Amino acid sequence: MKSTSFITLSLLAIFMSVSCSKNKDFKVAKNQIGKLNSKTTVLEIEALFKNDSVVKRLSEGLLGFQGAYTQEDDKYLIYAEDGKHLLTITPREPLDSLSTIRFVDVYDERYKTKDGIGLSSTFEEINLWTTIDKIETTFTKATLYLTALNATMTLDKKDLGIRSLSTKEIFSEQIPNLVKPTSFVLWFEE
Repeated sequence: MKSTSFITLSLLAIFMSVSCSKNKDFKVAKNQIGKLNSKTTVLEIEALFKNDSVVKRLSEGLLGFQGAYTQEDDKYLIYAEDGKHLLTITPREPLDSLSTIRFVDVYDERYKTKDGIGLSSTFEEINLWTTIDKIETTFTKATLYLTALNATMTLDKKDLGIRSLSTKEIFSEQIPNLVKPTSFVLWFEE
């Protein structure tokens, strides 16, 4: 009987540690997303995502191609084993392996704050669990600034019921509760 309960407790402990580990891999907080934080360097990215696929899109740098199209920033696209796009990491300095991260674009709905805020959240949930400090508009988008998280979330104006191409100010009261963000960007402080 003792060995059965010991085995059961051991299995439960292993399950809990694996479960907690998986949650940490998708945790979003100020200056942190999963395994990344404000001190993470470009050099560490491949080791942190060793079980995933890292696709590098490097810029041309200061002396690179000066034609019609130049990419100013390096991009590190992270894909899961199943091919799902998880994140795009943009460092502060191009072509510098010791550079820290400037911002991370989130593509996977599993990345969430402790309150459950992420790409699958509705505007009602975002407004309830975080402070929206400012809403900025473009012709087609409305950007929510979440200063406490140092993040931005973008809403498509079509989802808001706004069809006109204007930059007229939008207030939170005008945004339908069930609208979900089309993008989620976490900005890292130095």
